[in-house]
Amino acid sequence: MSSNDITIGKAFFKEDEGIHLYRYSVKETGEEIHGFSASLRTRTLLFLALIILLFTSCSNEKVELKKSTYNLEQCNKKTYTNKDLNAYKKLIENNEIQGYNCVGLYYMREKDYKKAKEYFNKGKDKGNIESYTQLGSLYSNFLNNKEKAIEYYTIAANNGEAKAAHNLGVIYDKKFAYKEALKWYEKSFEMGDTYSLLAMGHIYRKQKNYEKAIKTFEDAAKLGELEAYHSLGVFYGKEKQFKDLKKVEEYFQKGYELGSGLCAGAMGAHYEEDLKNYEKAIEWYKKGFELKSEASANRLGFIYWEVLKDYKKAIYWFNKGYEELNCISCLASVANVYTSNKEYEKSIKWYELAYEKGNKKAAYNLGLTYQDYLKNKNKAIYWYKKAVKTNAKYNAINRLKELGVIYE
Repeated sequence: MSSNDITIGKAFFKEDEGIHLYRYSVKETGEEIHGFSASLRTRTLLFLALIILLFTSCSNEKVELKKSTYNLEQCNKKTYTNKDLNAYKKLIENNEIQGYNCVGLYYMREKDYKKAKEYFNKGKDKGNIESYTQLGSLYSNFLNNKEKAIEYYTIAANNGEAKAAHNLGVIYDKKFAYKEALKWYEKSFEMGDTYSLLAMGHIYRKQKNYEKAIKTFEDAAKLGELEAYHSLGVFYGKEKQFKDLKKVEEYFQKGYELGSGLCAGAMGAHYEEDLKNYEKAIEWYKKGFELKSEASANRLGFIYWEVLKDYKKAIYWFNKGYEELNCISCLASVANVYTSNKEYEKSIKWYELAYEKGNKKAAYNLGLTYQDYLKNKNKAIYWYKKAVKTNAKYNAINRLKELGVIYE
């Protein structure tokens, strides 16, 4: 197994990383969008134009909906218990329409999408505007139906839901339909979502409208979006004609002082990658960790593993990231360290834990470990078949072919 076969993830000082996630609702990440050919992009834009035409008649007309004062964020959790579910059902019994969304979010996290849809639809039927947004999120992120997602998001957005307008912007942004994306981001911003202003800045940057991008990031920072300081720091670190390491440090420092773990970690990456000052990098990664930055925990592990060759400390920080910050990617990182040390039974244990906790990409690494090192063909096939359902699909299929298995 070559070093490239093991999936090792680094996160920080990346261009636009994290800005295009679906906010305010349960979400999945990892969607790859940068491999479109020009012809596919053209077909995609034509397809989007057709969708807009199909839904104009129903989406431009306001629907009389209700908005609950109950904050949905109270029931949007990473993990749930039966006690939570019972409490959410009690909300419904007490005529709190947001209870339907709470139960729906519970089932969405449990990957019971049929039940999730059932409860979101019940909320919709009661006139809950946020149920339209949650249906949009369900269809977009989990049911792979962008048409239905656009339908529900558009109804919600045209009835005052800023988060739905933002999510429409995300969909069009990912399809390179920047004019339409900007329209919805702007609408979301006008309804009070300052994060959408930040998203607009990233589009301007992609369009090479740099002055407008800078101003938009600065405006977002003035409005309290801490991530804007990170975006400005990355901009001055990556755009050659504007490269200014003094400004990089200035913006990351400002973001950190205001409480941004992202900026603290980015400062660490600046010291590690640009200045090769590993002592200062570790100092800043630790500051990021103190501010609950999962990526800082990962980078601490990587700097001890890859640069300083201190495997014990690497495992310590990866494990600490998991235990204290619920950093799921840190689990696979521990497994990677054990694999590099040829401690394959230990690496299997950690890959399996990563998989159980939701890092499905670990399935591919399990297959590799069983095939290349433990020489267990049956278990390798078992895990590759699971990996086919992840973004390692084609690598897994090729590995299955090596083992004499044709996957349809």
